[in-house]
Order: sequence, then structure tokens, then C-alpha cells
Amino acid sequence: MSSIDVSPPASPFEPRPAPATSADAVSSAAPPSSTTGITSAKPMPVEFPLTSFASTPHNVACIAFLLGACWSLGLALFAANASSWFLWSGTALQELARLPERSLVQVVSGSPQLGIYLASWAFFHLLEFVVTSMYNPGKLSVSSYLLDNGNMYHVAHVAGILEHILEEAFLPAHYRRWKHAGGVFVLGLAVTEAGQVLRSFAMISASSNFSHLKRPGHRLVKEGIYSWSRHPSYAGFYWWAIGTQIMLGNPVCAIGFLATLQWFFAARIKIEERLLVKFFGQEYEDYRRKVPSRILFVP
Repeated sequence: MSSIDVSPPASPFEPRPAPATSADAVSSAAPPSSTTGITSAKPMPVEFPLTSFASTPHNVACIAFLLGACWSLGLALFAANASSWFLWSGTALQELARLPERSLVQVVSGSPQLGIYLASWAFFHLLEFVVTSMYNPGKLSVSSYLLDNGNMYHVAHVAGILEHILEEAFLPAHYRRWKHAGGVFVLGLAVTEAGQVLRSFAMISASSNFSHLKRPGHRLVKEGIYSWSRHPSYAGFYWWAIGTQIMLGNPVCAIGFLATLQWFFAARIKIEERLLVKFFGQEYEDYRRKVPSRILFVP
């Protein structure tokens, strides 16, 4: 039985330059005219984790650790408070005395909705990296976590967290009761998870064809989840983001997310499909007529 020499897969991360040998360090550090002896070589500059989004293994490890910690904290917060937080019947929703006033600290430490939101957010970004590493490794980088998604993305989620905390801490009980409605929470969680599944399966179905840049060799993916939605990655993100705000019981941010994402994806899909028609021709025209986007008001 003969052995086969199989080369290991190449790392998607750029290697750090190898340190200079002693002789190289001495020759580069000593001035040409120096006759006073050996001078010390300067140490290599070290890029510490999380100081940039450079594609280095230590950045990958640190971001994964922080997202995992956020996920664990969120699940613990949900498990500790879910049984005493939610109201599951119309009668219970009318019993406003069951909703005591809470301080900011009590809301942050006692809201199971905030906990499951943090867990869902961390899980989304972890899956972005994991799915890319498994099904599209040629595009893998630290940016695959999708955390460098623009400042407005982070501003939007901070706004959602603040609305949930501030409304629960300062609004009268008859307004706050909807944040405790178990049915509203379950609806939001279902929409969030459906969006997550749609997004992840889009990346899996498209595999190496999942890219914003179309190159020779790319094919039009029409099977799998793409037979149900022609833009499942966009639709998945759209519903995931809106679901998080329903889950938090945030009326203001739910409307704000819906309006912003509606405008963003309608404009983006219009531009992208113009390019896809140029790239794939009649094949894409036929596909677009048959398969909807699954985003509201975007046929």
C-alpha cells in the first residue's frame, strides 16, 4: 500500500514575517563604519489582539472568545429571569400591579429579553465566521465575523438596547406590559431564528459563489434555499434584525429597523440585479420572474 504525500491546506491568514537570524540582526543593526563591536537588534513590532481587524490568528481567537462569552452571559441572564418576567395571558397583562418599578441596574440584570438578544447577536456573528470557514474558506478573514459592518450597524443595535432598558425603567406599567408579553417575545424569537436559518443556509447553498464580486466561473445558484428566495442572505439578515427588536419589545426601533432596512435592501437589490442581468443575461431574467426576494415590498 503506497503512501500519498498530501500537502496541508494553506492558511487564509497572512503569516508574520520570520524573525531575522542572529547574523542578519547583527549585520542590519550595526552601522557600516562601526568598529566598536556588536549592537543589539531591535525587537519585532507586535500587533496586539483587537487593536485592528487585521486577519491574524490571535484576532480570530480573541473575537471568538468574546463572542462566546457574550453568548454564555446572555443565556445565563435569560435562564435566571425568564420564569418571573413574562406574562402569558390576556388577564395577566391587565394586572398591572404585577409589574413593579425597576431601576436601570435591575433592568440590565433582570431582563431575559436582553439576555436572549445578546446570545442571538453573538451567535449570528460566530456563525458568519464558522459557515464561511466551512463552505467558502477562500474568502475567510477576520471580516468574516461581519463585525466591521459600518458604524451605523453598531449604533442601531446600541439604540435597540437603550430603548429596551430605558422604556422598562421609566415608562408607566400600562406601557411596559407589552415588553412582558410572552407571545410577543416568542414571535420575535421565531422571526429572529428564521432569519438566522435563512441567512446561514444561503451561505451554505451558494458556497464559493457567495460573493459580492462576480467573476468568470461563478454560476447562478438556483437550488436549495435559492429556489425559495432569490436573495436569501439579504432576506435572512432583514428578518433577523427586525426579529431582534420585536423580541426586545421595542416599538420605536422595530419601526426604525423596518424602514431603514426596507430602504437599504430595496436600493441595493435594484443595483445588484442590474449587474446580475448583465452577468447572467436571460438566465437571471427568468429566475427573477419565478422566485421572489422574501423581503417586504421587494418583489
